[in-house]
This record gives sequence, structure tokens and C-alpha cells, in this order.
Amino acid sequence: MKRIFTIVMIITLALPLFAFDFFFDAEETTSRNISLTLEGGVLAYVDDGALAPYADLTLKAEQDGANYRAVADITYDSTLNSLEAQELSLSLFFGQTTLKAGLMRHSWGTADTAHVVDIVNGRDLRNGIVDDLELMKRPDWMLTLSTYFENGALDLVVKPGFNPSNISMDGKYSMIPSSLIPAGTPINKPDTHNIKNTSAGARYRFLFDPVDIGVIYYTGYFHDPGFSTSLAGIDLLYTRYHFLGLATSYFLEPFTLAVEGGMFFSEDTDGTDLSLYNSKAVYLAELSYTNPNNAFFVALNYQGQYIFKFNSEPVLPLPGAPILDVDYLASFNGKAYQNNFTLAMEYPFMQEKLKARVAGTFQLESLGYAVMGSLTYDLDDAVEVFAKTTVYGTFDEDRTGLYNTWKKNSQVQLGVGAWF
Repeated sequence: MKRIFTIVMIITLALPLFAFDFFFDAEETTSRNISLTLEGGVLAYVDDGALAPYADLTLKAEQDGANYRAVADITYDSTLNSLEAQELSLSLFFGQTTLKAGLMRHSWGTADTAHVVDIVNGRDLRNGIVDDLELMKRPDWMLTLSTYFENGALDLVVKPGFNPSNISMDGKYSMIPSSLIPAGTPINKPDTHNIKNTSAGARYRFLFDPVDIGVIYYTGYFHDPGFSTSLAGIDLLYTRYHFLGLATSYFLEPFTLAVEGGMFFSEDTDGTDLSLYNSKAVYLAELSYTNPNNAFFVALNYQGQYIFKFNSEPVLPLPGAPILDVDYLASFNGKAYQNNFTLAMEYPFMQEKLKARVAGTFQLESLGYAVMGSLTYDLDDAVEVFAKTTVYGTFDEDRTGLYNTWKKNSQVQLGVGAWF
């Protein structure tokens, strides 16, 4: 209750900050909106069957003017017991150009179900895999500049420091098998919020209907950590890299073909530092279909990667050496390559009051899988009830991979959502 009260107080006290009218002509029309979203229900993990009630609250304040937009979005997650800002941003509009600064998520890519070039933000996997790609990204402080031309668009991003990925080292959604890091081992995190950790990049899109071609360059850090040992415990390290990428889409109603690909050039050019990630190639292709009559959607996505100079030895038991090759740790079944297949569908019923969604991912090297399904029914414009399920598993218990690590996290969720 104290955290909910805190959210209300933060937004209330922040309202004067939305009086940006002094930037512009007093006669300009402005609009203000404050919305409250509440989602509550029960969650049961299939492994133990225990019921866990939960309640998530989001409070969002927005102000729009002719030449600016300000957003404050704060969420309380009862499962994580965390109160976090999802966005605190100010956008200024100058004709075809938008300047935006603050805490936000910034997306690159053309596919719908997954991306390989959406690299500006780190990941947030504290709740596992969820059915919203944006919620699986951690907001970060940045400055962006976007401008449009007759047949093109330029997008610039600068981040003075960075927020690392939100990943768990222990608990249900640990990314690391418990046998590799003993309980109680000190984990030392570096300061990533300083000017020496600045990241920057640009994307230029060629817009020739029905083709969209985007060329990307970015220099920054892998948001997932590497590991090395010291007398003080385990030290987290972040790998510097340069990225060159391409993201295209071809729209031929009602089909869309999206292709993404790129190359990460790691600072560990020879691949000998086991605490840093190696250079790798990433690639993706997706074919989607949207029925213009009833909004039925289906997409088939292939995503892969290949790690160069991959070290197949997972442990190096020399004193003072890295305890793990981070590329091996992040791999599926100890392979330098990955091949993932995703199928996603959404079908609306009853004049779109009832929506059925299902998505499944199969990981070839580990024979692992994750399947999500949901039914949502709108009681009215502001209230919905839903049932969701997520299943993790593998067809081969002897193979290693994330879905095998998370196989006891399959869950069923029942709840209600409301907007005010």
C-alpha cells in the first residue's frame, strides 16, 4: 500500500513539471491526461501448484502541445516488489524533426515477433518471457533525434552511460545454473552510468513504398554481463562493440516480409578473453499475414546467430582466470550457432471483444521450447478479464539451454485489468 501511495504522490508532485507552456506561445492548445492502469489476479506455477496473488499498478501522466510532448510513466510490480519509472521524457517538435530526451525505450527493427537489430536498450527477463516485446526491454537514459525526408528518415541516438540488462543471478528466472555460482558468492557490479561508457548510433531508412530499408551503425556495450573471478568474488564486465546492421521490410497486402541482420565486432577481436563476448553475426527473417477484414494475424519467424572463435570449453579452473566463457554460458547446448523458430497468432472474436493469442518458440540446438497462450475478454471499454499460460520445457533433458533451465517455471495466470 505504501508503494501505491508513493506512485500517486510522485505523479501528483510532478504535475507542475508538465507546465511546459512557457516554452511556446501562450495561445497554443495543450492537453493533459492522467491514466491509471490496474492489473490483478492469481498466478500458479505448475511445478508446485501454489497460488500467488499479485497486483500491478501503472500511473501515467502526459501533456501534449503543438510543439512538445511530456510523459511520466511509473509502474509498481508486486511480483518483483519494485517501483520503477518506465518513461520520463520530453519531446520537442520542429517541423519534420523530433528531439527527445529522458528515460525511455527506443526500438529498431522491422519484424513483429522478435528482433536482432533492436540493440539500444538492454533486456529485462526478471519475469521470464512475456507477450510484449517492449516490456522485455529495460528503459535507459538517452537523447534521440529523428527527422524525415521525402524518401527517407534519419534516427540518431546518444546514451551517456547505460543501464545493464535486468537479469536474475538466482531464483526462478536465473540465467545461470545454480551449480556454476555458489550461493552467497559476492557479485561486484561496475558503475556503467558515466561518460566513458557513452554509446551512440544512427539508423537511416530508405522509404520507397512498399519497401523499407534501414541501415544501422551503433557503438556501445553488450547489456548482458561477462564474468571474471577475483579475491572479492565475481566481477561483472561489459563488452564494448561496434555494430553494422540492416533491417528491411516488403509490404504486399496482406503479407509482410521482414529481414534483419548484422554483425557485432567485439573489442575482444581474437576471442581469447573468456570474460568478454566474441564477435558474432545475427540474422532474422519473418513472414506475417494480417486479414484486413477481421484483423486475424499470424507470423512465422526464424532467428539465428553465429559466434566467431567460439570456445567450447565451459570452465577454466586456473586461479584468477574467468570461471566461465560467457559465450559458452549464453549458448544453447554449447554450440557456436543458434537456430530459433517462432510462430505467433492472434484471432479476435465477437467484434474484437474476445481475443485469443498463442505463440511458441522452438530452439533447435537445445530442443527447448516456450509456449504462451492467452484469452482476453473486454467487459467494457475500461475493464477486461484474462487467462494466460506460459510453458517452458525441452525434448531432451540432457541438453543445456535457457528453456531447460526454466522448465519448472511453467505457469497459469487468471486476472482482471482496468483503466481509469
